[in-house]
Amino acid sequence: MAFTDLKLEKFNDYRIPVLVILIAVSLFLEIFVHWYLGISVVYSHFFYIPVVLAAVWFGKRAVIVALILGVAHLAGTYYSTGFVDSGAAIRALMFVVIALVIGIISDHMKKEQEQMINEVTDAALRSGVGGGDSSGSPAEMKVRILSFASVKKMTERRDVPGLIRALRNRDPAVQYEAVEALGKIGDPAATEALIEALTGDQYSGIRWKAAEALGKIGAPAVPGLIRALKNPDDDIRWKAAVTLGEIGDARAVGPLLELLGDEDRFVRSRASYALGLIGTPAVEGLRNALVSGGIETRRGAVAALGMITNPGAVEALILDLDDPSEEVRQDVIAALIRQGEPAFNPLVQALNAAGQRRVESAAMALAGSGRPEAFTALTRALDTADPAVRPALQTAVNDLVGARQNRKVQKNAADESLDFSSPENPASRE
Repeated sequence: MAFTDLKLEKFNDYRIPVLVILIAVSLFLEIFVHWYLGISVVYSHFFYIPVVLAAVWFGKRAVIVALILGVAHLAGTYYSTGFVDSGAAIRALMFVVIALVIGIISDHMKKEQEQMINEVTDAALRSGVGGGDSSGSPAEMKVRILSFASVKKMTERRDVPGLIRALRNRDPAVQYEAVEALGKIGDPAATEALIEALTGDQYSGIRWKAAEALGKIGAPAVPGLIRALKNPDDDIRWKAAVTLGEIGDARAVGPLLELLGDEDRFVRSRASYALGLIGTPAVEGLRNALVSGGIETRRGAVAALGMITNPGAVEALILDLDDPSEEVRQDVIAALIRQGEPAFNPLVQALNAAGQRRVESAAMALAGSGRPEAFTALTRALDTADPAVRPALQTAVNDLVGARQNRKVQKNAADESLDFSSPENPASRE
C-alpha cells in the first residue's frame, strides 16, 4: 500500500514486543521489590507505563494488560503479607480503570478519524480527485489522503528525514508533495535525495519540482546538479542546466559551456540561458567559446552574452561581428540590438574597423536599433567608407529612413483616428 512508508509500519510491528518487555520488567519489580525487599508502594507506579501505552495503541483491549499487572500485584501482596489489603486492591483497580478510560478515548478518537477519512474520501471520489482514474478503490483513496496528511504534518514539523522517506512512496502524487515540501524547507540535507528524484525514473513533473527544490537549496546542490549535466536523459540535462543558472554559482560555468555543444537543441538553448543568468562570471568562458567553439557552441555563447549587461559581454560580441558563419553573425547583430545603449558607441566605432563583414554587421545592428543617432553615425561613415562596404551602409541608412517613415505614417494614422472619434468631431456623434 502507498501509505506503508509514512505510517512507519516497521515501528508498529514493535508495539507488542515493547509491551511484553515492559510487562516483564513490571513483573520483575513485583517479585524483587515487593516480594524480596518488602516494599509495597512506589514501584507500582511503573505499571502505568505499559497500561497507558497499551490503551493508546490497542484501545479497550489494554484491560488485558491491566488485569495481568493487577493480578500480579495482588498476588505479590498476598505472598508478602498473607492477605490482600485495601491499598493493593485500589491500586489494582486503578490499573483497570485507567486502561478502560484511556482505551475508550483512544477508540473514540480512532473512530472519529476513520469517519473523517471516509467523509473526505467520499467527497474526493465524488469530485473526481482520482484524476479520472476509476480503478482506485475507496480504500486506496483513503491511503492516498492519509499520505497527503502525513506529508503535510512532516512539512509543518520540518521533518526532512520523514519527507525523504516519502520520496520513495509508490504514489507519484505523494512524491510530488514531498519534493515540494523539501523545496519549501530548503535544507541541504535533502540534496542527494532530491538529486536522486531529479535523475531517477520519475515523472517529468516530479523531476521539475526536484530541480526547483534544488534551486532553493542553492550552493550545496551545485555539485550534484553538475553531475546531472552528464546524464544521458536530455530532460534531466536541461532541467539541471536551468537550475544551475538560477543558482548563479560560477562553478557551473565550465560544465555549462560544454553543454553548448550538446546534441539536443533544447539542451543547448537552456545551457545558453543558464550562462546568461550567471552573468559576469561566465563572460570570459563565453568569449573563449566564440574563438574556439563549433558553430552551435558559438551561437549559444552569443545568445548568453546578449543577456549579460556587462562591458565585457559587449566587447566580446563586437569582436565576433565578423564571425565566418552567417548564422552566428545574425545572432551577434540581434544580441547587440538587445544590449541597447551599452552597445551603441562600440558599434559606431566598429563602422571604422577593418574588415568588410565587421563593418556590414555593425551597420545592420545600428539600423536595427532604430535610434536617431544611428542615422547620423551611418551617414557620416557612408561619406568616407570603402567602396566595398558602401552598399551595406546605404542599405542600413535606407532601412532607418524607411523605419522612421513607417513610424510617422503609423503615428499620423493613430492621430487621425483619435481626431475622428473625439467628441468635438461632428461625425463621431452621427
